[in-house]
Amino acid sequence: MIPFLVVALLPQQIDAVHYMGSRGSGVMFSRVENAAELREFQRIEKVSGPAEKRKLAEAFLAGHPASWLLAGVYQAAATASLELNDPARALVEGRASLRLLPENASLLAVMAQVEIARGERMQAVRDARDALLWLNLFAPPAGVKDSAWKKTAKTIDESARAVIAQAGEKAPVFGAGTEIHGGRSAAVKFAGSAACQGCHPPEFEAWRKTGMASMLRPIAEAALLPDFSQPVEYSSDGARVSVRAGGGNRPYFELPQSDGSWKRYRVDYAIGSKWQQAFATKLGDERLFVFPIQYSAIEKKWINYWAAIDPPGSERADTAAFYRFESSTNYQRNCAACHTSQLRLQRLDDSTMEKAEFREPGVNCEMCHGPSAAHAASPDTPTPLRFSKLDHVEATLICGQCHRQSALRNLGPNGEMNFTRTEPYYDRLMSQPYGEFGARAFYKDGRFRETTFIGEAFLRSACFRRGTAQCASCHNPHPPDAGRANPVSLKFRDDPDRMCTQCHLAAGALGSAHTHHRKESAGSRCVACHMPPIMSSLRFQAASHQIDDIPRADLTMRFGQAESPNACLICHTGQEPQWVEAELKKWKTAAR
Repeated sequence: MIPFLVVALLPQQIDAVHYMGSRGSGVMFSRVENAAELREFQRIEKVSGPAEKRKLAEAFLAGHPASWLLAGVYQAAATASLELNDPARALVEGRASLRLLPENASLLAVMAQVEIARGERMQAVRDARDALLWLNLFAPPAGVKDSAWKKTAKTIDESARAVIAQAGEKAPVFGAGTEIHGGRSAAVKFAGSAACQGCHPPEFEAWRKTGMASMLRPIAEAALLPDFSQPVEYSSDGARVSVRAGGGNRPYFELPQSDGSWKRYRVDYAIGSKWQQAFATKLGDERLFVFPIQYSAIEKKWINYWAAIDPPGSERADTAAFYRFESSTNYQRNCAACHTSQLRLQRLDDSTMEKAEFREPGVNCEMCHGPSAAHAASPDTPTPLRFSKLDHVEATLICGQCHRQSALRNLGPNGEMNFTRTEPYYDRLMSQPYGEFGARAFYKDGRFRETTFIGEAFLRSACFRRGTAQCASCHNPHPPDAGRANPVSLKFRDDPDRMCTQCHLAAGALGSAHTHHRKESAGSRCVACHMPPIMSSLRFQAASHQIDDIPRADLTMRFGQAESPNACLICHTGQEPQWVEAELKKWKTAAR
């Protein structure tokens, strides 16, 4: 069994870029709520006898039914049940663990072995395929030696493939059917987004109105969300947001210094353009630093955004420490990988960023389609990344370069991240194991809490794992109605159910017989049940992208609405989980 580890809570786990070489190495159970709970869990891991292990697991589940450590406890119980020759019970316990942490490749491979032996062929193949998927997408756990991980990964891989072969199926080949012209490591040349405008004017104009194009803009070119015409004093800690008295109304921030005085920092860049807008100042050495005070377009006011999403003691949320220009507020280190195009970092470590270059601010065409100088010079030469030629896994991971909080950037031997010369311009980034994130990332029922994990939530969806759904199934990165009318770039903005019924035809035909709501009711929309608004996104709740999610009254009764938000109770606020359970039973009875 791979131990269920939780590493020390890092100060910047949410809304910051993560790097392969700078992950936390100290292991601690930062989610655990009391010492007795931790001691009981550690006893389960240490005991060797399966009967005693299962007994301890049962006692833990009875005493701590809403613990953060349930996935590990259920896994331990499943392992013990297998050793006690009780496979039926092991499958129940293993499924309970996977409900909370579906990406456990080791457990999935074991489950698949048990299922194929019991003649449960379809489920065995599903679990084996999932084991291979997660094994290919996740980096080794922090602190595990490469040699040990390679041995473990080889065992999981061989076990899963053996199950698939025994079932008479073929193992998946990730990236199969992918066409990347020129290869990932070929010498590349970029044309810049302006070169695309001549041949692709509708797409270019639509892209310019999207949030991707506005991820970073010089202040003179930015569409500003706040009104800088009047001085504002941020009430919580005295930081001042105002405009310069002269010189063309150039915005500036005033922040405290170590000696108690105040210093003005001019605003050189705006970051974002839809729900929230941050601002950065540029130093003489070309480094950019992001102010903690940002403007919420939802609440129409200034907020210390990082104080709202970071754990206590966050250095980047401390306005009184801004003058130190620490790595926590460095834009190139924490933001530029997803907010700029063709980034090159040099001499990156925990405290220093000497050089950072990017070809264009914002996310340009070539971040998705690859370096296109050859294509711009000769349209018959295809762009390196043609989405019509990519399978759904590869296409989703291209979007996931930025839309996966867990994506780990790879650094070169000298600490550089180089996408502008001969290094790969697209890299299938591995994910940081979820056990290495703190409680802020998840609800206790295992679902993702923060919208920065929206890509990870989609990867869990059966639409992706069982079907061929990808981000572009529902979103268009350059839609004809880009901008304020369609801020999230939906393909079928005026008929949102079509994004589901384009594949699930039967559900659309059944109408109210499937939804159990009147057609005109908000509850009749597919997303109301299967994509409830439970992900925290810049001061509002966004739709979960774990699309096959179904309201679970039992989990809400176990963890509470705050830690297992139930889609039914989001609308029916006066009801209890027991009411949901009774209503869902009525639906099942009516469907028979």
